[in-house]
Amino acid sequence: MKCPTAELLRVHLRWMTEKDLDAVYALEQSASEKPWSAAELVRILSHPHCAGMVVEYDSQVIGFIIYELQEFAFRIWNMAVLPEFRRQGVGSQMIARLACRLASHSRKQIRIAVRESNLPAQLFFRALGFQAVSIQRAANEKGEDTYLMQYRHRTRAYTTQGV
Repeated sequence: MKCPTAELLRVHLRWMTEKDLDAVYALEQSASEKPWSAAELVRILSHPHCAGMVVEYDSQVIGFIIYELQEFAFRIWNMAVLPEFRRQGVGSQMIARLACRLASHSRKQIRIAVRESNLPAQLFFRALGFQAVSIQRAANEKGEDTYLMQYRHRTRAYTTQGV
């Protein structure tokens, strides 16, 4: 996956701050079929190894991503883009920014659990190079199975064959 240079929609990605919580909560409510509560957002963001980024377009928060820094991976907890800004490169820019951070953080993978019923998300992540690596049975509060999808950062291996 390449770092974004020219995407369909030119946006500004930046770290999420406490001032963004109201906009992120409103976005989550309008963009997600099964939205998180405000308390869930605050709880996960208060975890010492979690971080969030927001995407702005014309001074409006139109997307966000919340992830956790794990030992060998980034684990995406939540991600959303306003429906009217989907399919314009916003989500792929967030994932590309995260992928660019892998090597600098000595991590090799990005992981996300995607609900079995969320086919658009499955297709989105697959198009970005993610693969389903396992099924988590009844892994969420609704008793729905999820696919653990994973993107592996590949570093170029140099060989000395023929030398």
